[in-house]
Amino acid sequence: MHVRGYKEKGNIDTPLELAIRNQTDRFSLAIDAIDRIPRFCDTGSGVREILLNLQFACKNHAYEYGVDPQEITDWQWPFRDTP
Repeated sequence: MHVRGYKEKGNIDTPLELAIRNQTDRFSLAIDAIDRIPRFCDTGSGVREILLNLQFACKNHAYEYGVDPQEITDWQWPFRDTP
């Protein structure tokens, strides 16, 4: 089990930037799983690089526009029951 904490530096950041800094975002959690599960260390290296690039792209978007990318803010759980 690995515990994540809150790291605040007094900046005005987007929700995803804060999650990335605290390593609680979807990208960091997937990267952590790749790093910790032995069978994924080699086979997951390509996916790990893609996830890191997505993290950087999201951070750059937030820096440039002041908001998280739309694919992050508009994402919905695809398995939700619909009435």
